[in-house]
Amino acid sequence: MIYGVLLSIPKKLVPKYEDEVRKVIGHGIARGDVISFTEARYKGDVAFVMLARSSRAAERIANELRELPINVKVIEIEGES
Repeated sequence: MIYGVLLSIPKKLVPKYEDEVRKVIGHGIARGDVISFTEARYKGDVAFVMLARSSRAAERIANELRELPINVKVIEIEGES
């Protein structure tokens, strides 16, 4: 099982919270919680998807991001063994 964090920042909140989100992602990478991330933009909204090293790491990142008024969700990606 692979765990990740999906988040989106609505257009009206992007100027205020995008840098904060990037800072949290950077700290997660430095701690080793975030393995990789990607971002997308659509009509002013910004979304990030991060792969985490464990479910605990994903929850830790999500909890840090939930303090901000953005949409955050921990996701599980199943694969074949």
